[in-house]
Amino acid sequence: MKTKYQQISGLITIMVVLSLPVGSIAKADNIYVTDYGTGTIVKYDSSGNGTVFASGLNHPTGIAFDSQGTLYAAEGGVGDVGGTILKFDSSGNKTTFATGLQSPQAMIVVDSSGTLWVAEYAAGNIDKFDSSGNKTIFSSNFYHGEGLAFDSSGNLFGSAYTGSGYIYKFDSSGNRTVFAQGGSPIGLLFDDSGYLFAANYGSGTIMKYAPDGTGTVFASGYHNPYGLAFDSSKNMYMADDGGGAIYKYDSLGNASLFASGLSGPYFIATQVPEPTTLLLLGLGVVAVISRKRGC
Repeated sequence: MKTKYQQISGLITIMVVLSLPVGSIAKADNIYVTDYGTGTIVKYDSSGNGTVFASGLNHPTGIAFDSQGTLYAAEGGVGDVGGTILKFDSSGNKTTFATGLQSPQAMIVVDSSGTLWVAEYAAGNIDKFDSSGNKTIFSSNFYHGEGLAFDSSGNLFGSAYTGSGYIYKFDSSGNRTVFAQGGSPIGLLFDDSGYLFAANYGSGTIMKYAPDGTGTVFASGYHNPYGLAFDSSKNMYMADDGGGAIYKYDSLGNASLFASGLSGPYFIATQVPEPTTLLLLGLGVVAVISRKRGC
């Protein structure tokens, strides 16, 4: 803060200039969940208050954001053959991105070019879509594929919901090896330390796998865990399909109920809105003291 004195017509004028920085106000994450039973996408604020973002969908499943804030959502759940991928703008207006899929499930967008990866449950494929909706098959014979996740080295992991419950690791050419086996894994999620979390539908658990594939139980006692997602503060969210609820885990693994009353929550995507810029260039305060010079 600077104070300037100036004599004007025998008066002493005090001008106070406050130099304030340009700043920003961070906005909290929004949590988006596909609710299979009601055919909706529900949007939650960071406190768990939910509103319907989109409705009238045919069994919505996978959901993902690209770097531009466009929301992709798959419809046509397990057993459906008329699978579609939709695009939504920030207001919830939808357009069709791709059609003709067989039970599309988890989706992720991983690069700046907007490549969309989709697990196609009934066709047994992992598909890649460019930003124009053109499809190529990355890997085939991946039947009952549900979850997808990339590790920090660019390897793709996929969960297969079968009686023996495989999690596969795919190299850049689409060749696969078995990373872990057991249960009925669906949603997959890597943390910053390279551990893989898997929502295990059949056992009601969330498993945590070390990089060598060794698994431990991270959380248990749920109905049918499905999708997983992190927010920007590294809180993890899990959609419990059978319980109609979403649970939140802090960085220490402590669980809390985030939202309830859904009719089959499947997959989750989080969005971090751009911060609001608060521009404070300066504030001038002038005080005139009515005292003549020499008094």
